[in-house]
Amino acid sequence: MLENWLQAPQVADVELSAWQFGTYIDTYENDAFPNLQKAKVALLGIGEEADTIRKYLYQMAFSFGKFQIADIGNLRNPTEETLLPVLRELLASKILPILISAESYPFTAQYKAYQEKYKKLNLVIIDEKIDYHKNADNYLSNIRKVKRPRLANLGYVGYQSHLSPESSINYYRKKNYDCIRLGIAKNQMEQVEPVIRDANALYFNLSALKKTAAPGVWNNSPSGFTSEEACRICHYTGMNDKLSSIGFYGYCQEKDSQDQTAQLIAQMIWYLIEGIYFRKKDFPVSTDGMMEYIVSFKEYDFNITFWKSTKSGRWWMQALGEGKKKKGLIPCAYEDYLLACKEELSERILNIMERLA
Repeated sequence: MLENWLQAPQVADVELSAWQFGTYIDTYENDAFPNLQKAKVALLGIGEEADTIRKYLYQMAFSFGKFQIADIGNLRNPTEETLLPVLRELLASKILPILISAESYPFTAQYKAYQEKYKKLNLVIIDEKIDYHKNADNYLSNIRKVKRPRLANLGYVGYQSHLSPESSINYYRKKNYDCIRLGIAKNQMEQVEPVIRDANALYFNLSALKKTAAPGVWNNSPSGFTSEEACRICHYTGMNDKLSSIGFYGYCQEKDSQDQTAQLIAQMIWYLIEGIYFRKKDFPVSTDGMMEYIVSFKEYDFNITFWKSTKSGRWWMQALGEGKKKKGLIPCAYEDYLLACKEELSERILNIMERLA
């Protein structure tokens, strides 16, 4: 039983009106554990810091109809070993966990929770730096040591070159992963959406936020995503039909004297849930209801097929494997299609073709 691993949150008493978030969700309180039979999303705190974020989330408007959300409280013993069975049970029940943690170590459990059902995993990381070393003890190095699930693709969004060792950047670029610098992500947000749409799990390091937007995080810097950009990323994340877990890591309550960061994280969670609520369910298990566009590269006697969803207007491309056999559909942007019409391929499309070659 999940309640054996969890404890009820201690949220400051706030009078809630009928229209507010905290009135609608099923919360763990007074020894009464939420009924998860119809729940689609579960809030889970790794430490008591999450209670401050809850205080502000509960006061926001609930605009999600009969969408079932459960707040299952905080982990009693915040360790990877105790978190792992909780996450596995939630994923097995098709409930999307939203993790809130001051530390990054719970991400290893978030990743390992997929071991039983996934042979390979698509992961997106929102972080201000790429810092990977084979012998290092950090969340990136730890998941690279996990044999199952295998990391099929990695989207790395928002890294700053002056904070990232060149060797780490080159390591991921050689693997043809989707690495998007902060400047490009801020100026071309439409290029970020397809990367996020391909993720099964997402790690959001709150240090990727600008210090003026989120002072209450570890290792914050003057550059980063604004509050509006962070909420937009979270909305994209929620809209992703494939996504089944997300973690917000790095909240430092001691540095958040006026609760500004807690309020922002609450907003980010709200926009994430809004995205989940408005999912179009057009992840292409088939091409029914999609419009086909075939682009010919005459010089190379080569075609690429693009597909556009009539439900959401989002684009996919038909990936080619060995022997140019058609494989699954890969999320892409409208701009990728326009570039292909000029017989040019974007860097991301080239990376995808290299990965699948």
